[in-house]
Amino acid sequence: MSTTPWGAGAALSVLGRGARDSVAVAVAYLPFGLALGATLGSSHLPPLLAWSTSPLLVGGAAQLLAVQLLSAGASGVVVVLAALIVNARMLLYGAALAPHAAAWSARWRWLGAYLLADPVYALAAARFSMPDGGGSARHRLLYYLGVGVALWTAWLAMTGAGVLLAGVLPTSLHLELAAPLTFLLLLLPTLTHRASYGAAVTGGIVAVAASGLPLGLGLLVGAGAGIAVGTILTGRHG
Repeated sequence: MSTTPWGAGAALSVLGRGARDSVAVAVAYLPFGLALGATLGSSHLPPLLAWSTSPLLVGGAAQLLAVQLLSAGASGVVVVLAALIVNARMLLYGAALAPHAAAWSARWRWLGAYLLADPVYALAAARFSMPDGGGSARHRLLYYLGVGVALWTAWLAMTGAGVLLAGVLPTSLHLELAAPLTFLLLLLPTLTHRASYGAAVTGGIVAVAASGLPLGLGLLVGAGAGIAVGTILTGRHG
């Protein structure tokens, strides 16, 4: 990583930029976070234990599945394997961000891996794909931390509020509707060329068609199909 000295003011400015960019995403995630928290609070597990999956997994789909399996009496091995399968898409995200994080020290890459989630990847990828590559390696790290910490804090607050409000929130706040709408809002700003549109449409259609697969595999299959189509279209159209 570059050793060019940075003043505290410059560092705070980049961190603040990441945090500000996260505000709109956090607002979009509010229905999903509240609905998920209410679902966790309504499970057979103690509310605090159910909510503790938020800082442990930092991923709504895997978090919900883990709590449902634990509530049903599944073994720890089954719960861990199921969460790993659902979060397998993080491998794709990590591979995409790896070139931009190559100069970070090992401890920062480990922290970055912990903070990695769908919205964090979306914002970081958009920033790092700019003509200047998102700035220096330290600039990219500070921006990533600003985004990651802000969204991590917001996610814990949203799911915690949902747990506390379980039984109070209106029944119209359905998790199955809140989640897709949230991801749609997250996806739209990233569609900037033919390859991204092709990948999004293909991934969505395949994911819906494969939604009956167990352990959330439909999402993974859809992601793989979308990536394949996006890669083909990128090769054809540069």
